[in-house]
Formats: sequence, C-alpha cells, structure tokens
Amino acid sequence: MMRTVTFSALALGALAPAAFASCDISGTKCALNGGKCNIHFKNKTGESTGSAGGTVLSQETGAQIVRVKAVKENGNTAGNALTINAGAKNTMNLDKKTNKNFAKIRITSVGRWDVEGVSLGCENVKKVLDGSGTCKIFHGYGPNAYGMDTQQLGYSCDGGNVVAPKG
Repeated sequence: MMRTVTFSALALGALAPAAFASCDISGTKCALNGGKCNIHFKNKTGESTGSAGGTVLSQETGAQIVRVKAVKENGNTAGNALTINAGAKNTMNLDKKTNKNFAKIRITSVGRWDVEGVSLGCENVKKVLDGSGTCKIFHGYGPNAYGMDTQQLGYSCDGGNVVAPKG
C-alpha cells in the first residue's frame, strides 16, 4: 500500500507543473477591461537603427520574413502562426491562443538558417499587453547564449520596458 501511495504522490507531482505551463493573461489590462488582448508586431529587420535600445545586440540591416507563433511548453504551435514580410506589420490575437494553452511567443526567420530566433516569455507577454501592445522585431549582431557573436532576431516592445535579448 505504501508503494502505491508513494507512486501516486510522485505521479501527481509530475503532472502538476503541466497544468501551470500555459500563459495566463486573465489579469492583464486588456482582459480585465473586456477588450481584445492583441500584440501588434512590426517587422523592422530591414532597418539599421531605432529598435535595439536596451538589448545586447547591435542592430543592423538584414531584411527578412519573420514567423511569429504562440507555442506550448513542449514547443508545439498553439494555433496559426503569423508570417510578416520586412517592413510590414501583423496582429496576434492572444485571446484565441489562451484557449490553446500557449506558454510563450516564438519569433524566427523564414529561410534564414543563419539567424537565431528569440522568444517572448509569458511575463513579457503580460507586460506588453499592459503597455501599448506593440513590438518591433529587428535583426542584429551580438553574443548568443554560448558567448559567440552571431546574427539574431531581437524585439523591443513599447511599454513595460520589454526587450530581448538582454545581457
């Protein structure tokens, strides 16, 4: 009997984190006011200045198509992804992504294998929604997680001092 109880407790403990893996935006300004919780993404990868403030990247021109998708904790897509051409903008409705248990937003380059992507974690998503709801995606050059200089995507969001990658 003791063995069964121990196993059940361990199994329950292993399942508990999965229940909290999704991003809960119900406490954000937009959700509390009954509005739509959207983030407006602007693809600024073709510009050489103006978006990298506060990040470790040096912004440089690298016009490219970017893919913005809400993903679950396991990395699987939570709904449809946005494809945004250089110089264009598009809006992600997070109300719909919440029903699909998204954990973060992943931003990657389409067709540029040499450019590292970046993620907008749940806490930053909430800050953006409580701010202006606008994020600029840019191309830059700087140290990656391993300390090597590389081409990367970054973001700078208006309101909430949300930028990545940080040093």
